[in-house]
Amino acid sequence: MSKFLHCNCFLFLLLFTSFIFAKRIVLDWDLTYVQASPDNQSERRVIGVNGKWPPPTVHVNLGDTLIINAHNSLDEATSLHTHGFFQNGTNFYDGAVGATECGIAPNSTYSYEINVTQTGTYWIHSHYMAQYVDGLRTPLISHPPKEHYDYDKDIVVMLEAWYNRSSRDIRDQLLSTSERIRTAPFQPQMLINSVGGQNTNQTKLEMRPGKKYRLRLINVSGTAMVRFGIEDHKLQVIEVDGVDTEIKEVNSMQLSVGQRVSVLVTAKNTTQFNYVYHADIFTDIQLGVARSEIPYMGIVEYSPDAELKNDTARSSVDWDFFEDIDLVPIERTPPPGVHKWVPLEVHTSIFDDRREHLAFNNRTYNPPIVPSLVTALTTGFQAYYPDVYGFKSNPVVLDPLTDVEVAIFNLDVNSHPFHLHGHNFFIMARGTIDRNQKNRIAAAKFPIRRDTITVPPMAYAIVRFRADNPGVWLFHCHMQFHAEQGLAMTFVEAPFRIAANTTLPQQLRQNCDYMGVPTQGNAMGRHGLDMHSEVHGPFPIAGL
Repeated sequence: MSKFLHCNCFLFLLLFTSFIFAKRIVLDWDLTYVQASPDNQSERRVIGVNGKWPPPTVHVNLGDTLIINAHNSLDEATSLHTHGFFQNGTNFYDGAVGATECGIAPNSTYSYEINVTQTGTYWIHSHYMAQYVDGLRTPLISHPPKEHYDYDKDIVVMLEAWYNRSSRDIRDQLLSTSERIRTAPFQPQMLINSVGGQNTNQTKLEMRPGKKYRLRLINVSGTAMVRFGIEDHKLQVIEVDGVDTEIKEVNSMQLSVGQRVSVLVTAKNTTQFNYVYHADIFTDIQLGVARSEIPYMGIVEYSPDAELKNDTARSSVDWDFFEDIDLVPIERTPPPGVHKWVPLEVHTSIFDDRREHLAFNNRTYNPPIVPSLVTALTTGFQAYYPDVYGFKSNPVVLDPLTDVEVAIFNLDVNSHPFHLHGHNFFIMARGTIDRNQKNRIAAAKFPIRRDTITVPPMAYAIVRFRADNPGVWLFHCHMQFHAEQGLAMTFVEAPFRIAANTTLPQQLRQNCDYMGVPTQGNAMGRHGLDMHSEVHGPFPIAGL
């Protein structure tokens, strides 16, 4: 008990100290189109900030207030989502178009004011359609007053599977009614910190003998999982998705889209050799896409003149599967119980609109006309009726402080990374659909927490969270084109508390007005439960 009290007092002291030195960090971002050629092969239009690409990395400290005045100079809507931040009390700054806002209208502005109450590795990206695949994404690093582990240098390693086509073109292909078109292959290339392509050895991670480095690995891809490893070097995991962990030594690391992992790497004591690091794409979306491994090599450089050891695309790294459920969090918190059980079956199939969709429980997501947060604020007691949010928003309404267990059964041929807004969750168990107990892994007494979990094909995962953050929160596959194909749903937490404690920013209402979206009513913009003419489909075609 005394250890627990000491820990809490120490954390309180750190938090109190951080607020003494807190700052208001104001960023004026003009979101613009920029021509770029990150793979040095083909140039295409990307989305940058203030006429430059990639967008700048953002660093903040615990207790700061981050203000991003985002002006939209694009020809379509946009938004900014602070991936992994809980947004307690500021649900309207979560950036999820269709869930919490209408988006920033062209030639308009929205100022996101974000209280920094978490530390670790995060990122900022557009949450309008699959727009961040066009380059509107950047790391967000939140620093505590004191880190748990000592190291000499902090290095951000942003991993991205890059397409030389626009996100809208890819989306249209995948949602084509023509099987020939939607299964036509396309293949990404690997970028490291926005540089790369098919040619290897383009990117360098500089190390010096005897030094210890923190590598913050962030997978910002639109679709691809990435595996990372360094020849003849061990990786020591110390953080996942903003949660500090006890050290776990591994040979390699796999990150799904949206996941972040910090690892410590101790440099060799000599400059005799430089070494190869690998950042290989090892899966991608649907059957038409090349599913074989796409290797990528960079250099860990000890000296510009050193000989390169293991100069081969064939890796000698041991590619272990990274069992995140085995991690031990520094802050040991018991998991919640179970008040509500939410089973989710994941399927891909051809629906009766002749398109291929992904779905939870055969319901494929489509954003409502009126953002769900607006509906929760303006429909009174009827905000507790799931119907008011629209069939296609796939809503689950939660009472305050409900302990929720989500059981994800992946019946698809792809792995999926599932991301929960507004929370992290406890990973309680993993296993295979065949219920073979030999394949089941259960969490220890104090499970690890993440905000994005990978569920392999024909496997399941069980996670829990407490509904202690009133708001509207998406739960979706972070392979962004899978989300565009419908693999998403909505948790609506404590609607009465949302209504009692939320006032929408005037800029949000103005952006809705500019785009002709009502700022009151149900998902259809009508009164109460008046949902006439709402189309519930599409639905899977039986036997396909």
